[in-house]
Amino acid sequence: MVARDIGYREKIILIKTLKALNRFYSLRDLEQMLGVPFQSLWKYINFVGMPSDEVAEELLNKLAKLRIVEEILIGEAKKYRTMPQHITSNMGFLELYTIKLSQEISNKDVDLVIASSVLAAPLAILLGQEINADLCLPLPNENIHSDSVKVLTFFSTYKKKVELLLYPKHCIREKRKSIITDIVVEDASRIESIVNMVRSKEGEVEAIATIYIGRNVLEVLSQLNLRHSYYIEVL
Repeated sequence: MVARDIGYREKIILIKTLKALNRFYSLRDLEQMLGVPFQSLWKYINFVGMPSDEVAEELLNKLAKLRIVEEILIGEAKKYRTMPQHITSNMGFLELYTIKLSQEISNKDVDLVIASSVLAAPLAILLGQEINADLCLPLPNENIHSDSVKVLTFFSTYKKKVELLLYPKHCIREKRKSIITDIVVEDASRIESIVNMVRSKEGEVEAIATIYIGRNVLEVLSQLNLRHSYYIEVL
């Protein structure tokens, strides 16, 4: 059987995936799982060599069949469920999730990644780099008196109190196509305030991407007419 043509971008994503998997498995283990010599895998993840179309197709098929990435994401998310803030230090997990998200939104022309909390910054930064999008990160509340800040005020249905969310005005420009990211989404009103901010500038929120999401939030998101929601664990 003749191997299909594997594009350069697809091979780069494959190599990044292998590199992230190497945080969880040794190259010897990956050799056993994927059927490719560990010497070759070492060359790929260190960008010393590039897999041929045939080898790349074999690796992609093995990864899809064995669901290695999916099993890691589900397993790590379950492990950190009671302390979700600690998952932001798990770079292997964040890299794999970022790669998966970038593939999901690759044809959606997203040009802005908005972090809905400070905790979401690592995921937002990695995703912004992966899809070549701008970033919009929240600022500490001491910046509230600055003229360069957009202040969102909303009543947190989760905390039962009024909350503030500050963003630099320069990142909230007109007609941006955005994805909202976080680690834990349990407050639907926070997401709604960000969606309204984007839409006030004639922009679109293409999706929300998080690791953990509250069941009640899913119901509200459907009312906000967001096109896509990506998450791993429902709380």
